[in-house]
Amino acid sequence: MLITAVGVVIAERNYGETDKFIDVLTAEYGVVEICVKGARKIYGKSNSATQLFAYSKFSFNSRADRYYLSSSEVIKVFYGLRIDIKKLVLAEYFAELIRHCATTGQTAKDIMRLFLNTLYFLSEDLRSCEFLKSVFEMRLMSEIGMLPQLIGCRECYRYETEEMYFLADHACLLCGDHFEYKGFEEDYFHIRINHAVLEALRFICLAGPERLFNFRIGERSMKLLNEITEKYIFARIGTSFKSLDFYKKICEPVEDKPDQHN
Repeated sequence: MLITAVGVVIAERNYGETDKFIDVLTAEYGVVEICVKGARKIYGKSNSATQLFAYSKFSFNSRADRYYLSSSEVIKVFYGLRIDIKKLVLAEYFAELIRHCATTGQTAKDIMRLFLNTLYFLSEDLRSCEFLKSVFEMRLMSEIGMLPQLIGCRECYRYETEEMYFLADHACLLCGDHFEYKGFEEDYFHIRINHAVLEALRFICLAGPERLFNFRIGERSMKLLNEITEKYIFARIGTSFKSLDFYKKICEPVEDKPDQHN
C-alpha cells in the first residue's frame, strides 16, 4: 500500500553504507520513521527532500513493519537555518521536543503548523531566537494537553494582583496572598512574574495560530519569560535535552581575555 503525506524531516540517522532513516512529522500520521535507500550517495535523487528540516511531499510503502521511501518532492527548505549555528541548534531543540511529545499514528496537525511557522520565522529572521523559543515551548505544551491554568489565582480566581507567581510544577498561578498562605517560597519552579510576562503567557497559550507571533515584550521580561517556559517544559516532561544544553552554551557571552605578552 502506497501512502502519500506532506511532512517535515525532524531527524535523520545513517544506516549501512548509503542508506538512512528519517523521522517525518506529518499532520495525518504524527511522526513516521522512513527508510531512504541510497540517500547518502552524492547524486541521490532524494537528497534535498529528505534533508533535516526539509518540508516535502513523501510517498512511501510498508514492508515488514517498516516504511520505505518510494519518492519525494521538496516543497520548502529553510535555508536561513543553515547559515546560523544558533538558529540551527534551536531548530534541533524544537525537533527533539516534538520527537519526545508526538507519537506515531496520532494526528499532529496543530503541532506541525506550529513547527512550520516557527521554522519560517526563525529562518527568515522575523523574530528573535529567544522569542521563538518561549513561544514554541509553551504553545507545544498547550497543544499536547498540558495547558497551565492562567486565568487567575488558583485559590481566589483573581485575574491579576500586585504580586503574582507562576508555579511551574503545579501548572498554575497564585496571587501573593495565597502564595504566602500556602507556605510557598520563591525557588526554581516558583517564580514571581510581572504583568508583561503574565499577558505573554496567556497570549501564547490562548491566541489563534494566525496571531501567535504577533506580540512584543521588553528585553527584561523576555529573559524572565524564557526562564519560565523552559522550567515549565522540565516540570511537565521531566527530562533534559542535549540540544538545549548546546544552545545555551552557544548563547553564553564570550568573556574578554587579557592580552598575553611574552
